[in-house]
Amino acid sequence: MWRALKRFAWFWLKSPQRKRLGYRSIFTDIKGLFGLIIGGKCDEQIWVCVGLKDRSESFKRLINSLNGINTYKTFALSVHDQGSADANELQLWLQENWNGLLLWQSEPADFSRALSFNRAIEQADGDLIFVCDADMTLPADLEKQIRRFVRPNSAWFPVCQSQLGPESPEWKWLSAGTGLFAGHKKWHGKAILYDENFKHWGGEDWDMFFRFYTSGVMPLRSRCQDLYHHWHTSSQPKDYRAMF
Repeated sequence: MWRALKRFAWFWLKSPQRKRLGYRSIFTDIKGLFGLIIGGKCDEQIWVCVGLKDRSESFKRLINSLNGINTYKTFALSVHDQGSADANELQLWLQENWNGLLLWQSEPADFSRALSFNRAIEQADGDLIFVCDADMTLPADLEKQIRRFVRPNSAWFPVCQSQLGPESPEWKWLSAGTGLFAGHKKWHGKAILYDENFKHWGGEDWDMFFRFYTSGVMPLRSRCQDLYHHWHTSSQPKDYRAMF
């Protein structure tokens, strides 16, 4: 009980949005929570947007997990590849193994997470999107959670479980991460696009998290069981500084 009260107080008084944006962000959270209670959910097809470069084995694992929950063609796939060495082979593999609608774009470039995700989002032929790294395994109830938390005044930033090492069976909640999100183009406008001034990796997701607040939309964070981020070598730059 005491632990829950401390967490409640932390969220309303000391969470990153309060420190960075001030207590006016409380009104955005209240509006978003109220919208979850009274707002109608969206029944549109969900476009999973992925940006990648040279992550084919991880990406195939992601697709296999997505296939397992796409029985009723709930999900469609929008991929922007930035010049993977095996891009042609991967696209052929997708055409043979993905059981839903597919849009694929490939152009050689130095990998930029912000740019690759933006191109996948813009390419998606639908409004309801879920932005996802290639290194993920997705849970069986992903659709339910997206439809539960995405509203006109709220977007969903799930907290995943991250693998601690290359051979480690242990996982930890990635509580400082905001790298995945679900939103709606017609409701959330430019807030769902990353700032492409972030040229490499790091900071673009937190920047987006705070921009949802400045757009009057609550970026709701909740733990998502069985949403796994698999270990890979870090892309963290030497001058990386956490915004959380």
